[in-house]
Amino acid sequence: MKKLTIAALVTLGLGGLTYTAIAQQGAPGPHPRLEAVDTNQDGNITKDEIAAHRADKFLSADTNGDNLVSAEEFEAFADAERERKREARQAKRFAKLDANGDGLITAEEHASAADERMDRMFERVDTDGDGVITEAEREAAKEKMRGKRRFGRRG
Repeated sequence: MKKLTIAALVTLGLGGLTYTAIAQQGAPGPHPRLEAVDTNQDGNITKDEIAAHRADKFLSADTNGDNLVSAEEFEAFADAERERKREARQAKRFAKLDANGDGLITAEEHASAADERMDRMFERVDTDGDGVITEAEREAAKEKMRGKRRFGRRG
């Protein structure tokens, strides 16, 4: 019974939460993770495609092939998914820093990316656009970040 309960939870966890999280992001255009679900690449996602994707995730977690996912299998699957996502984020970050795409980040590329980040931050915090971040603007930015974190969003 315990394995059956875990299997049911895994099925829900591996499927439903993924699609909910993707939908909540609200990014314009096709989302990369949704593209993976669109198996026939027609730009539309059917319930059958979602079910097939969810089933594939379950089979990936069920490493011993008994059509059940134990707590150990679930943990291993979750760890592997986290690692895969971490590697993808790192590759994306590296590609963003490697402006000329040569597989190396120069000091100039690094400085340029840092300058862009600083400019974006400065524009967000310097709300009156006078080129100076006042104590009041800093406090307002801190409060805004606290509010985002309180509701589960990162700034």
